[in-house]
Amino acid sequence: MIGLLGFVPLAGFVGCGYGLTALCAIPSEVWLLGWAAFFGSFLGLTIRLFRERRKFERGAAGGATSS
Repeated sequence: MIGLLGFVPLAGFVGCGYGLTALCAIPSEVWLLGWAAFFGSFLGLTIRLFRERRKFERGAAGGATSS
């Protein structure tokens, strides 16, 4: 869900470039800042979940319990 939210500020930035004047009321730096925040959160959570899953799978394969 966070990944989809990242497209909202990106669409606003691109829309301003195509001449939608209502979207140009917000500076382009703010649009890019919002996009970077959402995308960074998505990327960070994805990496963390991937690493946790790998750690769990290695523990389960070795017979150790995860705590």
